[in-house]
Amino acid sequence: MRQRTRRSIIALAAGAVLLAACSQTTLPVATVDGSPIEEDQVLALRHSYQDTPSVSGENFRQDLTRLIFLAAEQRAAAEQFGLTDLDDPAAIDLKLGTPSGDELQLFQSIRSQADFTDETIRLAAQQLVVREKVAEKILQDDDAYLRDLFDNQRSLVSQVCVRHILSATEPEIEAVLDRLEAGEDFAAVADEVSLDTQSPGGVLPCPIPAGSFPETFGEAASTAEIGQVTGPIQTEFGWHVLIVDQRAAPDTLEELRADPLAFVHPNAVNEAWNQWLDGVVAEAEIDVRSDVGTWVPAADGIAPPPEG
Repeated sequence: MRQRTRRSIIALAAGAVLLAACSQTTLPVATVDGSPIEEDQVLALRHSYQDTPSVSGENFRQDLTRLIFLAAEQRAAAEQFGLTDLDDPAAIDLKLGTPSGDELQLFQSIRSQADFTDETIRLAAQQLVVREKVAEKILQDDDAYLRDLFDNQRSLVSQVCVRHILSATEPEIEAVLDRLEAGEDFAAVADEVSLDTQSPGGVLPCPIPAGSFPETFGEAASTAEIGQVTGPIQTEFGWHVLIVDQRAAPDTLEELRADPLAFVHPNAVNEAWNQWLDGVVAEAEIDVRSDVGTWVPAADGIAPPPEG
């Protein structure tokens, strides 16, 4: 268990937080709906906060804001969805041990900044755990939205492995189709004529959400028969033919409901999460200790106290 510090902020200006030894009991630096955030929770996030009479006021307020957001998320998650285990160390350890590619990049970015401590990495992992569990509940509770995705927006619930050939004009792509229908090798034709020279053999990143492509291309990738040449398809980049080699998508609405995060496009998940989070923070009663600053709802952040 991390040892509690015995320091308290006694004065704060825009440039620095002054720290001094004091009694074991200190006032919290902020409260979220009455629940306190203690000073040492913030001080644990940076090496530069340790054993020094002053720290960066800007950094301190940024770090405290992250803790305020987390506290507001946890409170709302418990009230709205009954999620009360969002600080479970085992879940945080699992997230740190088995991150997705994007999550791994986030952890590496934090570790690359020498001032951040292991507590900062664990805070990031905990925020990801909260986001993942809450986002799943948000989507599961919006059955009409999931039904619309399943019935009308298949590209937003499909992961695909796809190859394509890109031409500038429709006659050129029709000529490509003629060559493929005559039995020529797809990869060889792609390497010879495709305008997409960054994709040898026409192979695009795999797997990738179909909704990441331009709309008409994504729609085709989410519905085309596996292994069959499909096209021509027009996008803002030109004319395409494509072959879908693999596709992961829910076979039934019930499958989508059971695990929406396995299928729903990350952008759609982000939109649902951000809308929820905006409402949660707006509704939370957030108070910051006056010597630290003032919570500014319009900015979702802490303004420094007046100098002097």
